[in-house]
Amino acid sequence: MDEDAARAAIVAYGRRLYERGLVAGSSGNLSVRLDDGTLVVTPTTRSLGSLEPEDLVRCGADGTSLDATRRPTSELPLHVAAYRARPDVRCVIHTHPTYCVGWSKTGALFPLDTVGAIESLGPIAFTRYARSGTQELADRCADAFAADVDTIVMERHGLSCVAADLETAFLRTDLAEQTAHIEFAAFVLRTSNRIPSMTNEPNASNALPPAPGARPDLPLGDLRSAAGDEPEAHAALDRFHTEFSSASPDAARLGEHAEGVRGFASVAGPFERWWLDPRVQAFVAELGATGI
Repeated sequence: MDEDAARAAIVAYGRRLYERGLVAGSSGNLSVRLDDGTLVVTPTTRSLGSLEPEDLVRCGADGTSLDATRRPTSELPLHVAAYRARPDVRCVIHTHPTYCVGWSKTGALFPLDTVGAIESLGPIAFTRYARSGTQELADRCADAFAADVDTIVMERHGLSCVAADLETAFLRTDLAEQTAHIEFAAFVLRTSNRIPSMTNEPNASNALPPAPGARPDLPLGDLRSAAGDEPEAHAALDRFHTEFSSASPDAARLGEHAEGVRGFASVAGPFERWWLDPRVQAFVAELGATGI
């Protein structure tokens, strides 16, 4: 892709991101790496929905601006670090999608068990919070990209995708947000203890009554398999399991240990699905109410 084509493509995809609601205001940024290694990036403090090709900024591979009249995005260190970590990628899309950011504030990655996520999205990394525009943030993302992950959810921040072309990066961004949205809807349905009826009767619904007093089974074996070779994740599971299986589990400590488990991306998805099951939540709520 030559520079003119790169500028036209960035403008077009910036508008698609804005119209799709994946960015708002002046948030979000894109870049393309040209054949000579230089970068074409979006400018700072500008809406992606209203850019023109001449508004974009050309930078060196090290992030040095080659345009004296415009300032590149403040997230340029992230882009430079991503390209350094992944010589195979030619573009970076960084956005602030609502549901991805909402899930990131829980300290855990949303589950990735839908058909779309499994077949089309691939693995996603979760990176802990670092200030926007800093080298610390860039380095954390670069470490994840270097592990051959193409999509990153950044705690309290947004989503970053890399790819060989802007279309693929856009599709990953769009699908990640849809997946986060679906999981939010599923969370609401599960925690409300009700699911829509499959009958044709108007206003009908099927209750999912919890079983007060019954201690749900903890799928510890499956969770340990998901944790893989992460000793800290296994330690977090041990703390949770010890409290959960005790004769008199404490609801507050159980919640704290659950947050600890959810902090590990490898195990967060399967643990979240179990933890948010209405039967589990009913058991924990009863602990808090009765002190048993």
